[in-house]
Amino acid sequence: MSLKSRLIYWLYGLITTVIAPLGMLYLMYKKRRDPPYGRRACELLGHYSTGFRNCIWFHTVSVGEAIAARPLIKAFMRRHPKLTVLVTTTTTSGAREIEKIEGINHVFAPLDSPLAVWRFLRNFNPSALYIMETELWPSLLNVTHAWGTRICIINARMPEKTCLKYLEHRTLTLDLISSKLDLVLCQTADDMERFKRIGVPSDRLRMTGSLKYDLSPDEPRFRAARHVRMQWSDLKIIGAISTHDGEEAMIIETFYAMKEQYPDLRLVLVPRHHAGTARAVNFLNNIHGSFALRTNLNPDLSNFTQDVLIGNSMGEIELYLGLCDIIIMGGSFVDVGGHNPLEPAFFSLPVITGPFYYNFDEQYDNLIENGAAYVANDHRRLFAVIKMFLDDNELMVTTGMRAFDIQQNGRGATRKTLNEMDGCLRMRN
Repeated sequence: MSLKSRLIYWLYGLITTVIAPLGMLYLMYKKRRDPPYGRRACELLGHYSTGFRNCIWFHTVSVGEAIAARPLIKAFMRRHPKLTVLVTTTTTSGAREIEKIEGINHVFAPLDSPLAVWRFLRNFNPSALYIMETELWPSLLNVTHAWGTRICIINARMPEKTCLKYLEHRTLTLDLISSKLDLVLCQTADDMERFKRIGVPSDRLRMTGSLKYDLSPDEPRFRAARHVRMQWSDLKIIGAISTHDGEEAMIIETFYAMKEQYPDLRLVLVPRHHAGTARAVNFLNNIHGSFALRTNLNPDLSNFTQDVLIGNSMGEIELYLGLCDIIIMGGSFVDVGGHNPLEPAFFSLPVITGPFYYNFDEQYDNLIENGAAYVANDHRRLFAVIKMFLDDNELMVTTGMRAFDIQQNGRGATRKTLNEMDGCLRMRN
């Protein structure tokens, strides 16, 4: 490691160690209405009530990564029933998804200070760390590497924008990140090439595909929602899933503009975060829109008669998808990078995305090139694409079927990833 990199890492470690307690207090305040998090806040500093002599460590971040990793973790536990598996998350929503795995051990991940990470390692002594997608934090990687734990990135992705930022500090990236990775299992050839550009040796890179193609959603919940949907056969229902700030208002405005031509149109709006529910409610109140919150309706939605259903409940994404004919994926009309289109594709639903979908560019490009998804660059184009589907039911059905075929054809990443992960375990021995 160069002298400059050592100095920067030393300063980073000093600063993060000092501010980590403040970060914990801030998160405790921010999550004060989330008791499961508050009671375990000290885990952020590496203080845990349990420990192991040895384990295999999986690290995910939030709900999206947890859902994608869940089938892989289950398969890993079936393949290695004698190994103790520990999963860390950074959010309570991710924790809830991981804790659905029977027999799993879960704690919250330590903040990225050397002391917090060291305490974690002392408590659990992992022989291998499998990081989901892109969590490349300096202390996490360097302290874990120094401990002797093998580090593998699974379902790895790297957008070009992120690669260019790393390349602006090439030596620092090589010393603190690339040289600490024992194995990187990439989603695509482009991702593999970008990891190579930032200094990961070719013999440590593999392409295993995206785990998101191997998703296993709650099909009974979807079918139950489809049964409810059949009772509203005279309606057409648009879904807007995982919306962000700046999207709720645009989508609601577009919906009401369309409703002038299609009076039997309804909207299911599912914000990505709780703050989006408040934004949607405020906007609808200001325009005197008709809406209902999911949590205020009967479980079977029998009393839903409003124009807009706001999905403010957790863990019911399949229910919302089951109610809809067309899906708009959020996080793509603002510069967030989009969200996973393979969930609606699994249920043969046509997908509309905004122009910012770089977090899932391989999946979206595949869908778009095959006529299974459409891009709307602004609200005018969004209006036009929705109208195209509403005026042509056969096109709507065909687009959804194409999306399903592409999702199914992409499956297999779990098996490939498991085989490579076993190789990482053997490297430890």
